Amino acid sequence: MKRRLALGLGAVGAVLAAGGGVAWWWVAARPSPSPPHVAPPPVATGPALAPPLLDFAGLLAHRAAVPTALRWAANPLVWVLDFPSLELQGQAMNRAAALIEKAQTPRDRVLSDAELAAAVAADQRSTADWYFGHNYRASDLTRMFDLAARQGLRLNPLEAWLRDQVELAGRVDRGRETAFITIPAIGAHVDAQMRSSVLRHELSHGQFFTLPFFAAHVMRIWESGFTEAERSAFRRFLGAEGYDTGQAEVMANEAMAYLLYTPDRRFFDPARDLGWSDAQAERLRALLREAAPEAP
Repeated sequence: MKRRLALGLGAVGAVLAAGGGVAWWWVAARPSPSPPHVAPPPVATGPALAPPLLDFAGLLAHRAAVPTALRWAANPLVWVLDFPSLELQGQAMNRAAALIEKAQTPRDRVLSDAELAAAVAADQRSTADWYFGHNYRASDLTRMFDLAARQGLRLNPLEAWLRDQVELAGRVDRGRETAFITIPAIGAHVDAQMRSSVLRHELSHGQFFTLPFFAAHVMRIWESGFTEAERSAFRRFLGAEGYDTGQAEVMANEAMAYLLYTPDRRFFDPARDLGWSDAQAERLRALLREAAPEAP
């Protein structure tokens, strides 16, 4: 959010000048060129134990000195990856975004380093701000690693670390789908309020990926509760953020996260972003809430 957000989600938010608003995290001012690639810092190591469980407040308060895996206490199937910087987060996650949900990138092969850099540059973004929040099923990440191996594509150190976390999740929760989301580090483009908003948005994607009844409900509302005009409005909005609008599940998942878990109008305003009245947005929120989990 995804994406990003993804989300989703998806990919950038930025604090605008005084008197202005704040765009959602996937919409940012044009960034300066990416700094030269440097080797990532060492990542946390130790016994192959399940990461700690933290509630929303604990996740929000956590500050990563090295890339760190955590789990959400309200739903331990949701793994939260906290990185010391957006640059390191991008190095770990952007190739997955290109494979899984970005428009104009292939779904059947993993991009090379040069191809990934070109895709990011085409969006006039950098490694750090292509996305501020990511959300993916563990099974989709596993598919990426399998494709990379078949292609003979060498992972960078942070992608290798991500692969290790996905494999660990498979041992901790055998036979169950897990979700991996990220939380952006506070820095030049992310303040504490934005970190909180991204986390809430991305956690809702984690619920979608790991609670089949909720995902089925969201898809049902997307297909029969939204009108075609309402679906088209969201497709335009998300397409402008670079999402593959041909994936109905991505569209429904993002629509849910924006409508239910993005209440701050500086980030998402149905009137501004979709041309909707408050009543129109509330009608769809009420339908989505009917089978939504209590958290986030």
